[in-house]
Amino acid sequence: MMKKILLTDLVLESKEAIKPIQYSASTVYQYGLAWDELIYFFKSHGQTYFSKKLAIRFVQDSKAELDQGFIKEWRYKLRRLSVQILIEVLETGSYLWKFHHKDANSSLTNQMKLLHNAYSAELTVAGKGNGTCGCYEVVARQFLIYVQNELHMGVSQLRLGDVGSFIPYISKFYQVTSMCTMLSALRSFLCFMYKKGLTEEKLVKAVPSSGARKNSVVPTIKKIEENQLLQSIDRTTRIGKRNYAMVLLAMRTGLRSIDIVNLELSDIDWRKRTISITQKKNRRPLTLPLLADVGNSLADYLLARHHSSPYVFLRCQPPYTKLSGCFSISCSVMKKASIRQSDNQRKGFHIFRHSLAARMLSQEIPLSVISNTLGHGSMASSKVYLSTDGEHLKTCALSLKGIEVTKEKLL
Repeated sequence: MMKKILLTDLVLESKEAIKPIQYSASTVYQYGLAWDELIYFFKSHGQTYFSKKLAIRFVQDSKAELDQGFIKEWRYKLRRLSVQILIEVLETGSYLWKFHHKDANSSLTNQMKLLHNAYSAELTVAGKGNGTCGCYEVVARQFLIYVQNELHMGVSQLRLGDVGSFIPYISKFYQVTSMCTMLSALRSFLCFMYKKGLTEEKLVKAVPSSGARKNSVVPTIKKIEENQLLQSIDRTTRIGKRNYAMVLLAMRTGLRSIDIVNLELSDIDWRKRTISITQKKNRRPLTLPLLADVGNSLADYLLARHHSSPYVFLRCQPPYTKLSGCFSISCSVMKKASIRQSDNQRKGFHIFRHSLAARMLSQEIPLSVISNTLGHGSMASSKVYLSTDGEHLKTCALSLKGIEVTKEKLL
């Protein structure tokens, strides 16, 4: 049972609870304004003690004001977060900063939500990785929204043609190279529904065997472009030191972005000059050499960040928590360096991984060594990089000698 406390007292406790997060003075001031609005709302309802139910109603009324155009979206979000802080402080005695994501299933009916939740639980029981679960859950949600809002029917009424019409509809939201993954996720969800007896037909029959053919040549950047990227980063600022260290680490080691953002200080052995992690994707241990330039860039950043977090790469604005991803960083760095700015060119950190593998191949380093460096579970995973070694592929080309044809034969 939630303890009884005056709203004004809870606000005071919350102001103390957010101090360790080191919000800027303007942010703290904004929260204060939102809490003052909440106090006024409670007084207008004759309430001085905190009530979670009434606080949620305050948020709901604010959403209605937003929808009617009476307040801006930033004010609504501020009010919502201010209430979430109060509730967390009351229930736990402290406040841990985190993203407050909107309920992704909010647009589904209750029946559809239950179905989606059951599928999510099934994926977890099956031992699927976090990345796979996230992807499959998104596709399942998109399919249910399509059935609900476009077809206006329940899943028990679905037929093969309905699934067939969904594929061109959803293809507008995916890149051509992502359709294969999307179709695999769709098959999984349709099999789940049939297994549970929710559909009469095996709707998976309506899903094509594969999506568009994947591009066999993986994207890379040249050595001169890597230097251009590094030189474009302003290393006089804390954010510049961080970005430089992250990009250089990716270029020299080929670490995946998820392993970079989850890198901890304890993973670095400065004396042995190694980086040892357990990879997030395949749970395999990986030890890499800590090269001198990488170590220097890391030390330069760590000495400038002044924070005791166990994670290496942190946000440069309060709250100083670990980064949630790298994509925005690589995009901004590439934009500043005027590299890979076409819409169809990939800009994520993974391209540094591709480039490292391509360079090692060009130096005639065995594929087994490349596989170990990149932390692949199987050497077959590294064979995709063979397409990047143009010079050695030329030696595999077959001669046309002896199969000449005349002009008449061509006609």
